[in-house]
Amino acid sequence: MQVYLQNKGYRVLVNAALLTGIGMSLFNIVFVIYASTLPFNTLAVSLASMAMLVPNLLQILTGHLADRTQRKVRWMMTSRLFQGVLFLLLAWLIQLPPSLITFLLLLAINILSDCLGAYSAGLQLPYVRRLVPAAALDQAMGFQMACQTTIQIIFQGIGAWAIVFMDHQFALFGAINALTFFLAAIVIFLHRPCFIDHTPSSQNHGRIFANTTSAFHLVTAGPFLRQVLFFALMINTLAASTSGLMNIDLLTAANLWFASYGNTVAMTGIATSIGMIAGALFTNDWFSKMGLIQLIGYTSVMMALAALNFLVIGNRWWMMISLFVVGYLIGKINPRLSAYIIREIDEKHLALVSGFISTVVMLGGPIGQLVFLGIANRSLILWSWLLYIVLSMTVAAFAYYTAYKAKRPAERSKVDM
Repeated sequence: MQVYLQNKGYRVLVNAALLTGIGMSLFNIVFVIYASTLPFNTLAVSLASMAMLVPNLLQILTGHLADRTQRKVRWMMTSRLFQGVLFLLLAWLIQLPPSLITFLLLLAINILSDCLGAYSAGLQLPYVRRLVPAAALDQAMGFQMACQTTIQIIFQGIGAWAIVFMDHQFALFGAINALTFFLAAIVIFLHRPCFIDHTPSSQNHGRIFANTTSAFHLVTAGPFLRQVLFFALMINTLAASTSGLMNIDLLTAANLWFASYGNTVAMTGIATSIGMIAGALFTNDWFSKMGLIQLIGYTSVMMALAALNFLVIGNRWWMMISLFVVGYLIGKINPRLSAYIIREIDEKHLALVSGFISTVVMLGGPIGQLVFLGIANRSLILWSWLLYIVLSMTVAAFAYYTAYKAKRPAERSKVDM
């Protein structure tokens, strides 16, 4: 919060990102609801859900383009203006009689807009590096993540309520989304002088394959980032499957319900999200002195304990507490990793490396869902939870061993001195 209040340039970037996040959070839930009203609703909802992953898997490309862009401030504004125009087009198209062709066009607009959002986020990374002191980066990234998660929770809830209250006027929500993008562009336009003295130079003119290869070498050259990438991939593999496994298990575990199945599913998601917000905001707690890999180890243990509750204990309060703690720890991992990348990677590869890491980590989601949910649907969910616990504890043990191994040389060097 202190960095946000005292650093005007950083505050402008966060405000623009939050305005964009409001529109996207509103419309993501509204678009799924729109898909559920179509004659081919099963196919539409499936495609709408899958489409949300596409921009994350294309972050290598958007990061590459962001690094190559010369006039970054201009394109931070222009990309948001394009997003606004796209959603004005969507607001018109969504009023047409429903058909598969129209739905695919709307889906393409959503994907293109999200890709532009990822491109814009990559453009601002060098400015964050130059505007925020290195010592304050963890706090700054934690605050931004907490704000974005809060916005997502609040406005997805508002969207789900408002679309029913407003009699499913999907076009109006498309126009509201367009307005938030235009406002984000205006915020940056009005505060252009904040970035005049902080214009990053872009000398990265290589081809996408060559630059991706460079990003791979930058990530894997040092042991720390290579290890963090591996553990982040494993954590996301587990985390992406957690809600799916819980939702399946809760269908028959009425003893874990809070009044109803729907309320319980909603409350588990809220518990994790609130935990992430708290973890990102409270940067000076007991975990602040802990290394990133060791923190990942604690997260894996808590994931195993959360799974053990479904397998053996069956306590709904422990379910909520364990999910909050898992969210709290994840809320610390993501900002720290982002801050480390911003500090350590050179500016001409910053967006590409960030996109490369995000893409690799995101690949764990579909893999985890395929394995754990596949077992749960074809066999007993008991076997999915058992495999989940075994993998969680294996990741935790390996993380603790890696952190201990990295600590030993440092201790030896202090003794030698």
